Amino acid sequence: MNKQTYFKKFKGREKCPNKYFSLYEMFLSSAGCFCVILLITVIDMVSHRFFLDQPLFVAPVGASAVMIFGIPSSDYAQPRNVVGGHFLSALCGVTACCLFSDLPVLAGAFAVALAMAVMYATQTVHPPGGATALLAVIGDKTIIDLGYSYAFVPCLSNALILVACGILINNLSGRRSYPKFW
Repeated sequence: MNKQTYFKKFKGREKCPNKYFSLYEMFLSSAGCFCVILLITVIDMVSHRFFLDQPLFVAPVGASAVMIFGIPSSDYAQPRNVVGGHFLSALCGVTACCLFSDLPVLAGAFAVALAMAVMYATQTVHPPGGATALLAVIGDKTIIDLGYSYAFVPCLSNALILVACGILINNLSGRRSYPKFW
């Protein structure tokens, strides 16, 4: 490929789609995000009475909530992708952290790259999974000390709550059907 062809691609090939969303759909999407994040936050707060410093909430679920409620028809927002993407990416992140514990810069890059490869191989691509993998490396001591349990709690538990709420809330709309596939 020559330089001119390469740089020509930067312009894009299409115009920005002019999508119309009804106020009801915007409300449902926002309400879904609000409810699921509130639920996970409350579970996290209540659980601290039973678990010593065990986090039950991780930030990448915010991006997942936006996908599940904002673009529920996206392949990347389907249960298989949300659950598999977070869980497998968490395992990749912890593995990278273990392999490169003395080189966190390398560990972070490897965690995201490995997570991407694993998500592709298992057909569970979920973009917030990259953040889940990276958090296993750059998270605070509480997260890093969880080791492989990080994949189960909080990552898998958060993903399951997200999907359950996505099914319950998205199907309230006559225009939505969630999930498209498992």
